[in-house]
Amino acid sequence: MRQPATFKVYSASAGSGKTFTLVKEYLKIVLSNTNTEYFKHILAVTFTNKAANEMKQRVITSLKDFSETAFDSPSPMFIQVQQELNIPLNVLKERAKGILMSILDNYSAFNITTIDSFTHRLIRTFAFDLGLTRNFEVEMDAQSLLSEAVDALMAKMGEDEDLSKILVEFSLQKANEDKSWDITRELREIAQLLLNDNDTAQLEKIRNKALQDFINLKTNLFKRQRTIEKRFAEIGHAGLSLIEDSKIDPSDFYYTQFPKHFQNLIDSPDSLSFDLEKGLGKSIRSGTFYTKGKPEHLKLAIDNVVDRLKELYSQSEELFEAYSLNKLFLTSLIPLAVLSSIHATLRELEEEKNVKLHAEFNQLISKNLQEQPAAYIYERLGERFKHFFIDEMQDTSLLQWQNLIPLIHNAVSGENAGLQLVGDTKQAIYRWRGSEPEQFLHLSTEGDLKTNNPFFVIKEIKGLETNYRSYSEVIGFNNTFFNYISQFFSKEQYSGLYAGESNQKFNEQLGGYVQLSFVDGSLKKEERDLEYCARVLETIKKVSKDFDLNEICVLVRKRDQGILVASELTKAGIDIISSETLLLQNSEKVRFIIDLLGYLQNKENKEAKFNAAWFIHQYFGIKEEKHAFLKTLVNARQISDHLKDFGINFKEAVFLQISLYEGVEYLIRCFGLDTEPDAYLQFFLDEVLQYTTQRTTDLAAFLDYWENKKEALSIVVPEGKNAVQIMTIHKAKGLEFPVVIFPFDLDIYFERNARIWYPVSDPEAYEGFDTLLVNYNKTLEASGATGKSLYQGHRNELELDNFNLLYVAFTRAIEQLYIIGEIKHANAYKTSSDFLTGYLQASGKWHESLFEYTFGNRKRISEKPVVSRISIDQEKFLSTSWQAHNIAIVPESSLLWDTTLGESITYGNLVHRILSEIKTKDDIETAIEGYLNDGTLEGSQQEAVSKVILSVVDHPKLKEFYSQNVRVLNEREFLTGDRNIVIPDRVVINDDREVVIIDYKTGKPETKYHRQLNRYAHTLQALKYKVIAKFLVYLGQELHIDEV
Repeated sequence: MRQPATFKVYSASAGSGKTFTLVKEYLKIVLSNTNTEYFKHILAVTFTNKAANEMKQRVITSLKDFSETAFDSPSPMFIQVQQELNIPLNVLKERAKGILMSILDNYSAFNITTIDSFTHRLIRTFAFDLGLTRNFEVEMDAQSLLSEAVDALMAKMGEDEDLSKILVEFSLQKANEDKSWDITRELREIAQLLLNDNDTAQLEKIRNKALQDFINLKTNLFKRQRTIEKRFAEIGHAGLSLIEDSKIDPSDFYYTQFPKHFQNLIDSPDSLSFDLEKGLGKSIRSGTFYTKGKPEHLKLAIDNVVDRLKELYSQSEELFEAYSLNKLFLTSLIPLAVLSSIHATLRELEEEKNVKLHAEFNQLISKNLQEQPAAYIYERLGERFKHFFIDEMQDTSLLQWQNLIPLIHNAVSGENAGLQLVGDTKQAIYRWRGSEPEQFLHLSTEGDLKTNNPFFVIKEIKGLETNYRSYSEVIGFNNTFFNYISQFFSKEQYSGLYAGESNQKFNEQLGGYVQLSFVDGSLKKEERDLEYCARVLETIKKVSKDFDLNEICVLVRKRDQGILVASELTKAGIDIISSETLLLQNSEKVRFIIDLLGYLQNKENKEAKFNAAWFIHQYFGIKEEKHAFLKTLVNARQISDHLKDFGINFKEAVFLQISLYEGVEYLIRCFGLDTEPDAYLQFFLDEVLQYTTQRTTDLAAFLDYWENKKEALSIVVPEGKNAVQIMTIHKAKGLEFPVVIFPFDLDIYFERNARIWYPVSDPEAYEGFDTLLVNYNKTLEASGATGKSLYQGHRNELELDNFNLLYVAFTRAIEQLYIIGEIKHANAYKTSSDFLTGYLQASGKWHESLFEYTFGNRKRISEKPVVSRISIDQEKFLSTSWQAHNIAIVPESSLLWDTTLGESITYGNLVHRILSEIKTKDDIETAIEGYLNDGTLEGSQQEAVSKVILSVVDHPKLKEFYSQNVRVLNEREFLTGDRNIVIPDRVVINDDREVVIIDYKTGKPETKYHRQLNRYAHTLQALKYKVIAKFLVYLGQELHIDEV
């Protein structure tokens, strides 16, 4: 039966059963169709993997229940679906069974996924069209790659004259502002713009601008500032002269405001203020220029000049707008100028590593696929979707939505198709990541076919009004509190989101408890923060009498607040789980391994040696006096020589001969760190394995990676651990907890390092720039009508975003909610505490002497959950070297040399090791004989190995470098300028300090080996050697010599 296309928008407040609704609507589509494979025509996208998995699980579970249901006791879902479809029970049951089997047989076509995964799929499908290699890797770690791009750009200092000049100027600018001259942090921050979908259009406008364009603009802006400052001084002198000529003393003016203003025009234009609500601006508006008690002749004298002074004031005010705008442009111009260079460097890194940043996928699709016919895209995908579900629509970026519109439009232009959007503007808290709450706000607003509707389909808006999550006291408090704060929105459209008609309906769970408590806001910040933590601890102790610890969650706005709470709770003996406490770097053993690696990478790293020595002394209970032991190890060239006296069988030479992952396991075994299970070590090993598999085995590179990522790498704790959870509000999105504690004040109008794009009205006057990036601050508000509008618009967005944060935090609670704020003695409404106290005052509950207010009864109502543990504790740490299992690793090169599997050994490494002991051709026989004697080399392999080695030393290009009359350094350590160690395989030196570098490799030639060899050359050149030749010797079936 043909049905017209549908477009439904569900406005789903917190806890309103949106997942239930999504699953029900999905089931209705597949069950209303006789084709059991119709699910292949449905695409459901969510925001997180957890949400996608939950929806998949619910669909599968529901179909299973439907197929097995007894007609006398059907589930609520079955009843609703059956009633809305009006299909006989037995038919519904049989269809569910057929669809379930079809999904299980074609699970890859079960398209419930994240929007990012679907985007990735598009990119993979059209890789060739987008100029990508077929085997490119997806790089999820955007921060590391951006940091690497910034570092690579900084390394180009001195090579590019314009770039060097502008970076040096930026460093000097930061130094003049009494900030660190190190500009890498600012460059990394502005580089984030490259990944934000909402900045793409603006960046395209400046992408074709050269560095010289920015330099020219900067020069012109400075000239304009000097001209304005000169004019300021003229106005200032004119005003002061007029006052002096009129025989008026500066103190005769009300608070000496006029004279101060003119003096500031001369001495400090940056301190000027034209605020009509205070200072001189307020005096001019009110006409108050002197106090009532002034003598009449003074009043008359001031009245005679005040009109001229006001005229001069107005002239300075007009100039100040241009001055403020130029100042804004100059502050952000330099970091913006190098953005294109960072972008180009990022592209080079992506090509070199054969990766593509996941964060750039939406931009790629927008540029290359949006104009493609939807039918063509469907053909390439191999599927044709007729129904679309989009969850968490408020978190979907504008670019993601624009990329989906062509596919959706093609589907809903026909029959038997539809689109269902689910979201809640009140829970939009990811603007900083590219989402725009206003997008869903418009989509969820009524209008005709052309208004707030990109499709020619009638839009149906449905509200999910009942909160099925929380108890009545929690719902009631949130309804009344957020209704109260709705009046404070500066933008009426936002106010309607929280006004009375948006109140949630109650479910059948009556009771619950809400507590508002306050600390003394007059305390110093450090004292106040500790008081917050004390209140959290006190609350947990009370609550834990009725609730398990894992039913309690402490929500914080900022990460450092979570760290502070975690620290104080740990001191008090409270078991906790937080991303900070689970960091790998919190493990002493992991830090010890890192220190050892730091020492092994650079033997002169005394800090690493000291830290490692300290741990060894403590961990092994060494009897030797601590300071003497530490001094010995720190000053030792090789710490392994001293450790054997204490029963520690650690050999640095062994570590250097094995892979990084094997090396870390070797360290764990050598130092007895494997005596008991340790999740931190296990996850650290996983990280090492993943890094060396996906990136490189270079130790220095791994240590750099660790330094950049140590604040993020953590272990994963299985669900069910009985501990208080501590997390940020953003991480708690979509979750729920029986008890929520929300401490600390939240500043509604603060945003760190906020920037905004300023539309330039006259591009010709600004070197052709029609948009520039500026800081969001009071200077923007003072820069004219456009600046004031931009400032107020962003302030409105901050109101919505931060009130939304409060909404998400308060609605995570199921049964009990504890909010801890601070009492202030100002009447301003700027922070969450201000609004909480205002709410209590408006409801008639506030009393100056009360620091605690309660709603409901603290006694637990819900039944305690039955704890079922599905995790198994690891009983011991397993780490065994592969040699202990008598396993021989067969590299590809050894198989090429016709060695049998049973006799194969690592030919490349073995030949490499033998060559390291050969200085001249005469040393070959002795070296091979040594390996025969110790059993490393078998007699049957001697001829093949000798043949390979002779082919090296007798090669026409290399023969002279194995003669008797040269000085040879095999595998000798050299210290680089940045105090790292490099170890070339062979360095040949003549009497004129001329050197030849030879490095042995196995496998296929790669350009990265060229870079390594050039690094060796730079190091030797810094030591006053002249490098005359560099060779890469590839030891394979056929010898290959590459002169670099």
